[in-house]
Amino acid sequence: MRLLLATILATNAAFSPAAIKAHITFLANDLLEGRGTGTRGHRIAANYVAAQFAAAGLETSFQEVPFRETVASRDSTVTLTRDGAEPVTLRAFESFVTQGDPLQDDRTIDAPIVFAGFGITAADQNYDDYANVDVRGKIAAVFPGAPPSFANAIRAHHSSSLNKIENAAKHGAIALITLESPKEALRSPWERVTRQSKLGTMHWMQADGAPHAVNPSLSAGVGIDLESTKWIFGDEADAVFASLDAGQPKAKPLAMSARIHLISAHRNLTSPNVIGILCGSDPKLRDEYVVYTAHLDHLGITEPVNGDAINNGAMDNGTGIASIIEIAKAFAALPQRPRRSILFVATTGEEKGLKGSDYFANNPTVPFESIVADINIDMLMLLHRTRDVVVHGIDSSDLGDMARDAAKAMKIEISADRAPEEVVFVRSDQYPFIRRGIPAIFANVGYNAVAPGIDMAEETKVWRRTRYHSPSDDLQQPLDFDAALLPIELDFRIGLAAANRDARPKWKPGDFFGQTFGRSR
Repeated sequence: MRLLLATILATNAAFSPAAIKAHITFLANDLLEGRGTGTRGHRIAANYVAAQFAAAGLETSFQEVPFRETVASRDSTVTLTRDGAEPVTLRAFESFVTQGDPLQDDRTIDAPIVFAGFGITAADQNYDDYANVDVRGKIAAVFPGAPPSFANAIRAHHSSSLNKIENAAKHGAIALITLESPKEALRSPWERVTRQSKLGTMHWMQADGAPHAVNPSLSAGVGIDLESTKWIFGDEADAVFASLDAGQPKAKPLAMSARIHLISAHRNLTSPNVIGILCGSDPKLRDEYVVYTAHLDHLGITEPVNGDAINNGAMDNGTGIASIIEIAKAFAALPQRPRRSILFVATTGEEKGLKGSDYFANNPTVPFESIVADINIDMLMLLHRTRDVVVHGIDSSDLGDMARDAAKAMKIEISADRAPEEVVFVRSDQYPFIRRGIPAIFANVGYNAVAPGIDMAEETKVWRRTRYHSPSDDLQQPLDFDAALLPIELDFRIGLAAANRDARPKWKPGDFFGQTFGRSR
Protein backbone atom coordinates (compact mmCIF):
# COMPACT_ATOMS: atom_id res chain seq x y z
CA MET A 1 0.00 0.00 0.00
CA ARG A 2 2.80 2.40 0.85
CA LEU A 3 4.48 1.77 -2.52
CA LEU A 4 1.22 2.30 -4.40
CA LEU A 5 0.59 5.52 -2.48
CA ALA A 6 4.09 6.75 -3.24
CA THR A 7 3.58 5.98 -6.93
CA ILE A 8 0.31 7.87 -7.06
CA LEU A 9 1.74 10.86 -5.21
CA ALA A 10 4.75 11.03 -7.48
CA THR A 11 2.92 10.64 -10.77
CA ASN A 12 0.11 13.03 -9.90
CA ALA A 13 2.56 15.65 -8.65
CA ALA A 14 5.15 15.44 -11.40
CA PHE A 15 3.62 14.51 -14.71
CA SER A 16 1.92 17.59 -16.07
CA PRO A 17 1.46 18.68 -19.68
CA ALA A 18 2.73 22.14 -18.73
CA ALA A 19 6.08 20.77 -17.58
CA ILE A 20 6.48 18.66 -20.73
CA LYS A 21 5.62 21.66 -22.89
CA ALA A 22 8.10 23.88 -21.04
CA HIS A 23 11.05 21.53 -21.65
CA ILE A 24 10.20 20.97 -25.31
CA THR A 25 9.73 24.70 -25.86
CA PHE A 26 13.29 25.31 -24.71
CA LEU A 27 14.89 22.32 -26.45
CA ALA A 28 13.18 22.96 -29.80
CA ASN A 29 13.88 26.70 -29.90
CA ASP A 30 15.65 27.96 -33.03
CA LEU A 31 18.44 29.32 -30.82
CA LEU A 32 19.63 25.74 -30.22
CA GLU A 33 19.92 25.25 -34.00
CA GLY A 34 18.59 21.70 -34.01
CA ARG A 35 20.96 20.25 -31.36
CA GLY A 36 23.29 18.61 -33.88
CA THR A 37 25.86 16.23 -32.35
CA GLY A 38 29.02 18.13 -31.43
CA THR A 39 27.48 21.56 -31.98
CA ARG A 40 27.12 24.56 -29.70
CA GLY A 41 23.34 24.07 -29.67
CA HIS A 42 23.69 20.51 -28.43
CA ARG A 43 26.11 21.67 -25.74
CA ILE A 44 23.59 24.28 -24.55
CA ALA A 45 20.88 21.60 -24.43
CA ALA A 46 23.24 19.30 -22.47
CA ASN A 47 23.80 22.01 -19.88
CA TYR A 48 20.04 22.53 -19.62
CA VAL A 49 19.45 18.82 -18.94
CA ALA A 50 22.31 18.70 -16.43
CA ALA A 51 20.81 21.67 -14.59
CA GLN A 52 17.40 19.97 -14.48
CA PHE A 53 18.95 16.76 -13.14
CA ALA A 54 20.89 18.70 -10.51
CA ALA A 55 17.78 20.63 -9.46
CA ALA A 56 16.03 17.30 -8.87
CA GLY A 57 18.86 16.25 -6.55
CA LEU A 58 20.68 13.86 -8.89
CA GLU A 59 24.44 13.40 -9.04
CA THR A 60 25.16 14.90 -12.44
CA SER A 61 28.08 14.60 -14.84
CA PHE A 62 29.04 14.71 -18.52
CA GLN A 63 30.47 11.73 -20.36
CA GLU A 64 32.43 13.22 -23.25
CA VAL A 65 32.25 10.93 -26.28
CA PRO A 66 35.25 11.11 -28.65
CA PHE A 67 34.01 11.02 -32.24
CA ARG A 68 35.48 10.85 -35.71
CA GLU A 69 33.15 12.55 -38.17
CA THR A 70 33.03 11.46 -41.81
CA VAL A 71 31.37 13.57 -44.51
CA ALA A 72 31.33 12.49 -48.15
CA SER A 73 32.12 14.88 -50.99
CA ARG A 74 29.58 15.61 -53.69
CA ASP A 75 32.33 14.64 -56.13
CA SER A 76 31.94 10.99 -55.09
CA THR A 77 30.55 8.77 -57.86
CA VAL A 78 29.18 5.30 -58.57
CA THR A 79 29.62 3.98 -62.10
CA LEU A 80 27.51 0.98 -63.10
CA THR A 81 28.58 -1.11 -66.07
CA ARG A 82 26.26 -3.72 -67.52
CA ASP A 83 27.66 -6.31 -69.91
CA GLY A 84 27.34 -4.97 -73.45
CA ALA A 85 26.04 -1.52 -72.43
CA GLU A 86 27.49 1.94 -71.90
CA PRO A 87 28.47 2.71 -68.28
CA VAL A 88 26.05 4.82 -66.22
CA THR A 89 27.53 7.24 -63.69
CA LEU A 90 25.49 8.18 -60.61
CA ARG A 91 26.19 11.43 -58.80
CA ALA A 92 26.41 11.71 -55.03
CA PHE A 93 23.27 13.06 -53.33
CA GLU A 94 21.37 12.89 -56.62
CA SER A 95 20.97 9.24 -57.60
CA PHE A 96 22.91 7.77 -54.69
CA VAL A 97 23.76 8.64 -51.09
CA THR A 98 26.75 7.79 -48.95
CA GLN A 99 28.19 8.77 -45.62
CA GLY A 100 31.68 8.28 -46.94
CA ASP A 101 34.49 5.99 -45.84
CA PRO A 102 35.50 6.47 -42.18
CA LEU A 103 38.96 5.01 -42.82
CA GLN A 104 40.14 6.63 -46.04
CA ASP A 105 39.97 10.09 -47.61
CA ASP A 106 39.91 8.73 -51.15
CA ARG A 107 38.84 5.18 -51.91
CA THR A 108 37.91 3.32 -55.11
CA ILE A 109 36.30 -0.12 -55.25
CA ASP A 110 35.77 -1.81 -58.62
CA ALA A 111 34.12 -5.23 -58.54
CA PRO A 112 31.20 -7.35 -59.82
CA ILE A 113 27.81 -6.94 -58.14
CA VAL A 114 25.96 -9.84 -56.54
CA PHE A 115 22.31 -9.41 -55.56
CA ALA A 116 21.92 -10.82 -52.04
CA GLY A 117 18.22 -10.27 -51.31
CA PHE A 118 17.75 -8.71 -47.88
CA GLY A 119 21.37 -9.51 -46.97
CA ILE A 120 20.23 -11.67 -44.05
CA THR A 121 21.47 -14.92 -42.54
CA ALA A 122 19.03 -16.16 -39.89
CA ALA A 123 19.64 -19.77 -38.94
CA ASP A 124 16.80 -19.73 -36.41
CA GLN A 125 14.42 -18.78 -39.22
CA ASN A 126 15.94 -21.27 -41.68
CA TYR A 127 16.73 -18.32 -43.93
CA ASP A 128 19.97 -17.31 -45.66
CA ASP A 129 20.22 -14.85 -48.56
CA TYR A 130 23.87 -15.83 -49.03
CA ALA A 131 23.28 -19.59 -49.23
CA ASN A 132 23.52 -19.85 -53.00
CA VAL A 133 25.77 -16.91 -53.93
CA ASP A 134 29.45 -16.10 -53.50
CA VAL A 135 30.19 -12.47 -52.63
CA ARG A 136 33.87 -12.90 -51.75
CA GLY A 137 35.80 -10.00 -53.22
CA LYS A 138 32.59 -8.62 -54.73
CA ILE A 139 29.97 -5.95 -54.01
CA ALA A 140 26.80 -7.16 -52.29
CA ALA A 141 23.56 -5.40 -53.27
CA VAL A 142 20.74 -5.75 -50.74
CA PHE A 143 17.33 -4.29 -49.95
CA PRO A 144 16.37 -2.73 -46.59
CA GLY A 145 14.13 -4.67 -44.26
CA ALA A 146 13.54 -8.36 -43.67
CA PRO A 147 10.96 -10.98 -44.66
CA PRO A 148 7.52 -9.99 -43.34
CA SER A 149 7.05 -13.56 -42.07
CA PHE A 150 9.65 -12.93 -39.34
CA ALA A 151 8.23 -12.06 -35.92
CA ASN A 152 8.39 -8.33 -35.24
CA ALA A 153 11.40 -8.35 -32.92
CA ILE A 154 13.37 -10.73 -35.11
CA ARG A 155 12.42 -8.73 -38.21
CA ALA A 156 13.65 -5.58 -36.53
CA HIS A 157 16.98 -7.12 -35.56
CA HIS A 158 17.74 -8.44 -39.03
CA SER A 159 16.66 -5.15 -40.62
CA SER A 160 19.43 -3.29 -38.79
CA SER A 161 21.92 -1.82 -41.25
CA LEU A 162 24.71 -2.62 -38.78
CA ASN A 163 23.81 -6.31 -38.88
CA LYS A 164 23.58 -6.29 -42.68
CA ILE A 165 27.05 -4.74 -42.94
CA GLU A 166 28.47 -7.26 -40.46
CA ASN A 167 26.87 -10.14 -42.35
CA ALA A 168 28.11 -8.95 -45.75
CA ALA A 169 31.65 -8.61 -44.37
CA LYS A 170 31.43 -12.06 -42.81
CA HIS A 171 30.63 -13.47 -46.25
CA GLY A 172 33.58 -11.69 -47.81
CA ALA A 173 31.94 -8.71 -49.56
CA ILE A 174 34.16 -5.64 -50.02
CA ALA A 175 31.35 -3.06 -50.35
CA LEU A 176 27.61 -2.83 -49.88
CA ILE A 177 25.01 -1.24 -52.13
CA THR A 178 21.62 -0.68 -50.51
CA LEU A 179 18.83 -0.75 -53.09
CA GLU A 180 15.48 1.03 -52.91
CA SER A 181 12.05 -0.51 -53.33
CA PRO A 182 8.80 1.32 -54.15
CA LYS A 183 7.54 0.78 -50.60
CA GLU A 184 10.76 2.13 -49.10
CA ALA A 185 10.58 5.15 -51.41
CA LEU A 186 7.07 5.87 -50.12
CA ARG A 187 8.01 5.31 -46.48
CA SER A 188 11.15 7.43 -46.60
CA PRO A 189 11.14 10.12 -49.33
CA TRP A 190 14.41 10.37 -51.27
CA GLU A 191 14.67 14.12 -50.68
CA ARG A 192 14.81 13.49 -46.94
CA VAL A 193 17.32 10.67 -47.35
CA THR A 194 19.70 12.85 -49.37
CA ARG A 195 19.31 15.86 -47.07
CA GLN A 196 20.30 13.84 -44.02
CA SER A 197 23.06 11.87 -45.76
CA LYS A 198 24.88 15.11 -46.60
CA LEU A 199 25.46 15.56 -42.86
CA GLY A 200 27.69 12.49 -42.81
CA THR A 201 28.16 10.14 -39.89
CA MET A 202 30.23 9.68 -36.74
CA HIS A 203 31.97 6.76 -35.05
CA TRP A 204 33.21 6.82 -31.50
CA MET A 205 36.92 6.30 -31.12
CA GLN A 206 38.38 3.31 -29.31
CA ALA A 207 41.36 3.53 -26.99
CA ASP A 208 43.59 2.29 -29.83
CA GLY A 209 42.54 5.24 -32.01
CA ALA A 210 40.37 3.19 -34.37
CA PRO A 211 36.74 4.07 -35.08
CA HIS A 212 34.45 1.59 -33.33
CA ALA A 213 32.46 -0.98 -35.33
CA VAL A 214 34.17 -0.24 -38.63
CA ASN A 215 35.33 -3.35 -40.50
CA PRO A 216 38.44 -2.52 -42.55
CA SER A 217 37.41 -5.11 -45.14
CA LEU A 218 34.02 -3.44 -45.69
CA SER A 219 34.09 0.21 -44.67
CA ALA A 220 32.38 1.64 -47.77
CA GLY A 221 28.71 1.64 -48.63
CA VAL A 222 26.22 3.51 -50.78
CA GLY A 223 22.46 3.62 -51.21
CA ILE A 224 20.88 4.12 -54.62
CA ASP A 225 17.50 5.55 -55.56
CA LEU A 226 14.48 3.77 -56.99
CA GLU A 227 15.15 4.66 -60.62
CA SER A 228 18.72 3.34 -60.41
CA THR A 229 17.47 0.18 -58.72
CA LYS A 230 14.99 -0.34 -61.56
CA TRP A 231 17.82 0.18 -64.08
CA ILE A 232 19.90 -2.51 -62.39
CA PHE A 233 17.14 -5.11 -62.61
CA GLY A 234 15.70 -3.96 -65.95
CA ASP A 235 12.68 -6.00 -67.07
CA GLU A 236 12.90 -8.09 -63.90
CA ALA A 237 12.37 -5.14 -61.54
CA ASP A 238 8.65 -5.68 -60.90
CA ALA A 239 9.21 -9.37 -60.22
CA VAL A 240 12.04 -8.56 -57.81
CA PHE A 241 9.86 -6.06 -55.91
CA ALA A 242 7.07 -8.64 -55.71
CA SER A 243 9.52 -11.19 -54.31
CA LEU A 244 10.38 -8.76 -51.50
CA ASP A 245 6.73 -8.45 -50.53
CA ALA A 246 6.54 -12.26 -50.46
CA GLY A 247 9.71 -12.44 -48.38
CA GLN A 248 11.39 -14.62 -51.00
CA PRO A 249 13.95 -12.61 -53.01
CA LYS A 250 16.18 -14.76 -55.21
CA ALA A 251 19.84 -13.92 -54.72
CA LYS A 252 22.02 -14.19 -57.81
CA PRO A 253 25.09 -12.68 -59.49
CA LEU A 254 24.24 -9.70 -61.70
CA ALA A 255 25.72 -9.24 -65.15
CA MET A 256 27.27 -5.94 -64.13
CA SER A 257 29.96 -4.32 -62.04
CA ALA A 258 30.30 -1.10 -60.08
CA ARG A 259 33.11 1.35 -59.58
CA ILE A 260 32.53 3.14 -56.28
CA HIS A 261 34.70 6.22 -55.80
CA LEU A 262 34.29 7.87 -52.40
CA ILE A 263 35.96 11.11 -51.38
CA SER A 264 35.59 11.81 -47.67
CA ALA A 265 36.56 14.49 -45.20
CA HIS A 266 37.25 13.69 -41.55
CA ARG A 267 37.56 15.56 -38.27
CA ASN A 268 37.71 14.69 -34.58
CA LEU A 269 35.32 16.17 -32.03
CA THR A 270 33.62 15.41 -28.74
CA SER A 271 29.99 15.57 -27.67
CA PRO A 272 28.57 14.73 -24.24
CA ASN A 273 26.19 12.18 -22.86
CA VAL A 274 24.51 13.76 -19.82
CA ILE A 275 24.43 11.48 -16.76
CA GLY A 276 22.19 11.79 -13.72
CA ILE A 277 22.13 9.31 -10.84
CA LEU A 278 19.64 8.94 -8.01
CA CYS A 279 21.25 6.70 -5.39
CA GLY A 280 19.10 3.80 -4.20
CA SER A 281 18.05 3.17 -0.62
CA ASP A 282 18.89 -0.52 -0.18
CA PRO A 283 22.49 -1.16 1.01
CA LYS A 284 22.54 -4.45 -0.93
CA LEU A 285 20.93 -3.20 -4.16
CA ARG A 286 21.98 0.44 -4.43
CA ASP A 287 25.05 -0.59 -6.45
CA GLU A 288 22.76 -1.89 -9.20
CA TYR A 289 21.18 0.47 -11.73
CA VAL A 290 18.00 0.77 -13.73
CA VAL A 291 18.88 2.99 -16.68
CA TYR A 292 16.59 5.43 -18.47
CA THR A 293 17.76 6.71 -21.88
CA ALA A 294 16.57 9.36 -24.32
CA HIS A 295 18.57 11.02 -27.06
CA LEU A 296 19.24 14.72 -26.77
CA ASP A 297 20.70 15.28 -30.23
CA HIS A 298 18.84 15.90 -33.45
CA LEU A 299 19.93 16.70 -37.01
CA GLY A 300 20.98 20.31 -36.55
CA ILE A 301 21.08 22.52 -39.64
CA THR A 302 20.50 21.03 -43.08
CA GLU A 303 19.60 22.34 -46.50
CA PRO A 304 16.39 24.38 -46.23
CA VAL A 305 12.93 22.95 -46.71
CA ASN A 306 10.42 25.67 -47.59
CA GLY A 307 12.96 28.23 -46.41
CA ASP A 308 13.63 26.61 -43.01
CA ALA A 309 17.01 24.95 -42.38
CA ILE A 310 16.77 24.27 -38.61
CA ASN A 311 15.66 20.75 -37.68
CA ASN A 312 14.29 21.59 -34.23
CA GLY A 313 13.42 18.02 -33.19
CA ALA A 314 10.42 18.89 -31.04
CA MET A 315 8.87 15.43 -31.25
CA ASP A 316 12.23 13.77 -32.03
CA ASN A 317 13.37 13.84 -29.31
CA GLY A 318 12.35 16.82 -27.24
CA THR A 319 9.54 14.58 -26.00
CA GLY A 320 11.91 11.90 -24.69
CA ILE A 321 14.22 14.34 -22.92
CA ALA A 322 11.26 16.12 -21.32
CA SER A 323 10.06 12.70 -20.17
CA ILE A 324 13.25 11.58 -18.45
CA ILE A 325 13.63 14.94 -16.74
CA GLU A 326 10.14 14.63 -15.28
CA ILE A 327 10.63 10.96 -14.40
CA ALA A 328 13.85 11.90 -12.57
CA LYS A 329 11.92 14.50 -10.59
CA ALA A 330 9.21 11.95 -9.77
CA PHE A 331 11.73 9.46 -8.41
CA ALA A 332 13.46 12.16 -6.37
CA ALA A 333 10.09 13.20 -4.90
CA LEU A 334 9.21 9.73 -3.60
CA PRO A 335 8.86 9.53 0.21
CA GLN A 336 11.39 6.69 0.08
CA ARG A 337 13.92 6.27 -2.70
CA PRO A 338 13.78 3.05 -4.74
CA ARG A 339 15.98 0.19 -3.59
CA ARG A 340 18.18 0.15 -6.68
CA SER A 341 19.78 3.29 -8.03
CA ILE A 342 18.28 5.00 -11.08
CA LEU A 343 20.67 6.23 -13.79
CA PHE A 344 19.52 8.65 -16.49
CA VAL A 345 21.42 9.14 -19.74
CA ALA A 346 20.57 11.94 -22.20
CA THR A 347 22.53 10.54 -25.11
CA THR A 348 24.33 12.19 -27.96
CA GLY A 349 24.85 10.87 -31.49
CA GLU A 350 21.62 8.87 -31.75
CA GLU A 351 20.90 10.41 -35.14
CA LYS A 352 24.39 9.32 -36.23
CA GLY A 353 23.51 5.67 -35.65
CA LEU A 354 22.92 5.25 -31.88
CA LYS A 355 26.53 6.19 -31.26
CA GLY A 356 26.22 7.92 -27.86
CA SER A 357 24.24 5.07 -26.31
CA ASP A 358 26.62 2.55 -27.89
CA TYR A 359 29.54 4.39 -26.31
CA PHE A 360 27.86 4.34 -22.90
CA ALA A 361 26.91 0.65 -23.21
CA ASN A 362 30.55 -0.19 -23.99
CA ASN A 363 32.08 2.38 -21.62
CA PRO A 364 29.55 2.77 -18.81
CA THR A 365 30.18 5.24 -16.01
CA VAL A 366 29.23 2.50 -13.52
CA PRO A 367 30.37 -1.14 -13.55
CA PHE A 368 28.81 -2.84 -16.55
CA GLU A 369 27.64 -5.82 -14.47
CA SER A 370 25.65 -3.45 -12.26
CA ILE A 371 23.28 -2.34 -15.07
CA VAL A 372 20.10 -4.40 -14.83
CA ALA A 373 17.77 -2.83 -17.42
CA ASP A 374 17.26 -0.02 -19.92
CA ILE A 375 14.00 1.89 -20.40
CA ASN A 376 14.24 4.06 -23.50
CA ILE A 377 12.01 6.97 -24.54
CA ASP A 378 12.14 8.29 -28.08
CA MET A 379 9.79 10.43 -30.16
CA LEU A 380 6.52 10.19 -28.28
CA MET A 381 3.82 10.78 -30.88
CA LEU A 382 1.99 13.74 -29.36
CA LEU A 383 -0.69 13.91 -32.04
CA HIS A 384 -3.70 13.06 -29.85
CA ARG A 385 -4.44 11.65 -26.42
CA THR A 386 -4.97 7.90 -26.47
CA ARG A 387 -6.38 5.23 -24.18
CA ASP A 388 -3.55 2.83 -24.92
CA VAL A 389 0.20 2.47 -25.34
CA VAL A 390 2.48 0.37 -27.54
CA VAL A 391 5.36 -1.37 -25.77
CA HIS A 392 8.20 -2.56 -27.97
CA GLY A 393 10.05 -5.50 -26.46
CA ILE A 394 7.12 -6.48 -24.24
CA ASP A 395 7.54 -10.20 -24.91
CA SER A 396 11.33 -10.33 -24.68
CA SER A 397 11.93 -9.92 -20.95
CA ASP A 398 10.03 -9.70 -17.70
CA LEU A 399 10.13 -5.92 -18.06
CA GLY A 400 7.12 -6.71 -20.24
CA ASP A 401 5.39 -8.30 -17.25
CA MET A 402 6.05 -5.13 -15.29
CA ALA A 403 4.60 -3.11 -18.19
CA ARG A 404 1.44 -5.23 -18.16
CA ASP A 405 1.09 -4.84 -14.38
CA ALA A 406 1.55 -1.07 -14.70
CA ALA A 407 -1.00 -0.83 -17.52
CA LYS A 408 -3.49 -2.82 -15.45
CA ALA A 409 -3.02 -0.51 -12.48
CA MET A 410 -3.46 2.49 -14.78
CA LYS A 411 -6.52 0.89 -16.41
CA ILE A 412 -5.14 1.31 -19.90
CA GLU A 413 -4.61 -1.07 -22.81
CA ILE A 414 -1.39 -2.22 -24.43
CA SER A 415 -1.79 -2.44 -28.20
CA ALA A 416 0.24 -4.34 -30.77
CA ASP A 417 2.62 -2.46 -33.05
CA ARG A 418 0.78 -1.59 -36.27
CA ALA A 419 3.89 -0.48 -38.14
CA PRO A 420 6.38 -3.36 -37.86
CA GLU A 421 8.03 -2.19 -41.08
CA GLU A 422 9.43 0.77 -39.13
CA VAL A 423 11.49 -1.71 -37.02
CA VAL A 424 11.76 0.85 -34.23
CA PHE A 425 13.10 -1.67 -31.70
CA VAL A 426 16.53 -1.50 -33.39
CA ARG A 427 16.39 2.16 -34.37
CA SER A 428 16.71 3.79 -30.97
CA ASP A 429 18.98 3.82 -27.95
CA GLN A 430 17.74 0.62 -26.32
CA TYR A 431 19.40 -1.47 -29.06
CA PRO A 432 23.05 -1.02 -27.98
CA PHE A 433 22.02 -2.16 -24.50
CA ILE A 434 20.26 -5.19 -25.98
CA ARG A 435 23.35 -6.06 -28.01
CA ARG A 436 25.28 -6.16 -24.73
CA GLY A 437 22.73 -8.51 -23.19
CA ILE A 438 20.80 -5.99 -21.07
CA PRO A 439 16.98 -6.36 -21.06
CA ALA A 440 15.30 -3.26 -22.48
CA ILE A 441 11.90 -1.87 -23.30
CA PHE A 442 10.51 1.08 -25.27
CA ALA A 443 6.96 2.43 -24.87
CA ASN A 444 5.06 4.96 -26.95
CA VAL A 445 1.63 6.44 -27.46
CA GLY A 446 -0.95 3.96 -28.77
CA TYR A 447 -3.63 4.06 -31.46
CA ASN A 448 -6.99 4.34 -29.68
CA ALA A 449 -7.58 8.09 -29.60
CA VAL A 450 -9.74 9.57 -26.86
CA ALA A 451 -11.45 11.88 -29.35
CA PRO A 452 -13.75 10.13 -31.83
CA GLY A 453 -13.08 9.81 -35.54
CA ILE A 454 -9.26 9.85 -35.37
CA ASP A 455 -7.15 7.30 -37.23
CA MET A 456 -3.93 7.45 -35.21
CA ALA A 457 -2.18 4.81 -37.31
CA GLU A 458 -2.76 6.78 -40.50
CA GLU A 459 -1.90 10.13 -38.93
CA THR A 460 1.34 8.66 -37.59
CA LYS A 461 2.28 7.41 -41.07
CA VAL A 462 1.57 10.82 -42.55
CA TRP A 463 3.64 12.52 -39.83
CA ARG A 464 6.56 10.20 -40.47
CA ARG A 465 6.36 10.85 -44.20
CA THR A 466 5.99 14.64 -44.02
CA ARG A 467 7.55 15.92 -40.76
CA TYR A 468 9.94 13.24 -39.51
CA HIS A 469 13.59 14.39 -39.77
CA SER A 470 12.60 17.68 -41.30
CA PRO A 471 12.49 21.30 -40.13
CA SER A 472 8.71 21.06 -39.73
CA ASP A 473 9.14 18.93 -36.59
CA ASP A 474 9.06 22.19 -34.67
CA LEU A 475 6.95 24.16 -32.23
CA GLN A 476 4.61 25.36 -34.96
CA GLN A 477 3.09 21.91 -35.52
CA PRO A 478 0.04 20.80 -33.51
CA LEU A 479 1.23 19.08 -30.33
CA ASP A 480 -1.05 17.54 -27.69
CA PHE A 481 1.13 17.55 -24.58
CA ASP A 482 -1.51 15.58 -22.63
CA ALA A 483 -0.72 12.63 -24.89
CA ALA A 484 2.66 12.21 -23.18
CA LEU A 485 1.20 11.38 -19.79
CA LEU A 486 0.32 7.71 -20.34
CA PRO A 487 3.70 6.50 -21.66
CA ILE A 488 5.59 8.62 -19.11
CA GLU A 489 3.65 7.20 -16.16
CA LEU A 490 3.96 3.70 -17.57
CA ASP A 491 7.74 4.07 -17.90
CA PHE A 492 7.96 5.44 -14.37
CA ARG A 493 6.03 2.50 -12.96
CA ILE A 494 8.13 -0.03 -14.91
CA GLY A 495 11.32 1.51 -13.57
CA LEU A 496 9.98 1.63 -10.03
CA ALA A 497 9.02 -2.04 -10.17
CA ALA A 498 12.42 -3.03 -11.62
CA ALA A 499 14.24 -1.00 -8.97
CA ASN A 500 12.30 -2.34 -5.99
CA ARG A 501 11.95 -6.06 -6.55
CA ASP A 502 14.53 -8.56 -5.30
CA ALA A 503 15.39 -10.16 -8.65
CA ARG A 504 17.00 -8.45 -11.61
CA PRO A 505 14.99 -8.22 -14.82
CA LYS A 506 15.72 -11.20 -17.05
CA TRP A 507 15.15 -12.35 -20.61
CA LYS A 508 12.24 -14.71 -21.22
CA PRO A 509 13.30 -18.34 -21.83
CA GLY A 510 13.93 -18.88 -25.53
CA ASP A 511 13.67 -15.19 -26.40
CA PHE A 512 15.58 -14.30 -29.57
CA PHE A 513 17.48 -11.37 -28.06
CA GLY A 514 18.20 -13.23 -24.84
CA GLN A 515 19.48 -16.21 -26.79
CA THR A 516 21.52 -14.03 -29.16
CA PHE A 517 23.01 -11.51 -26.73
CA GLY A 518 22.01 -12.35 -23.15
CA ARG A 519 24.12 -15.41 -22.55
CA SER A 520 27.20 -13.33 -21.79
CA ARG A 521 25.46 -11.70 -18.80
